[in-house]
Amino acid sequence: MTTRIPWNAKRVYYATETVTRDGRRFAGREQKSTTFREARAFLDELNVPGGVAVWNEGSRNGNHDAVARRHEDGSWTRLDRFTGRWEPMD
Repeated sequence: MTTRIPWNAKRVYYATETVTRDGRRFAGREQKSTTFREARAFLDELNVPGGVAVWNEGSRNGNHDAVARRHEDGSWTRLDRFTGRWEPMD
């Protein structure tokens, strides 16, 4: 799955596979997307655990903020920004 990100994108989603080796977690394959749906589809098609983070043009320090996680069983959770808790997604 290949996605082209416009040079003037205001928001970019980063989908990153989580790889576990010797009990330690590493980042595996990743993809940049312009929509959360594309980022989620990337991890679903690979059928791997991972996470989705977002970068916004207005972020002061260029950090990526966590949005959602895909677990090994294929279920998804999202981060509720108000409570700071991870909640199940449909």
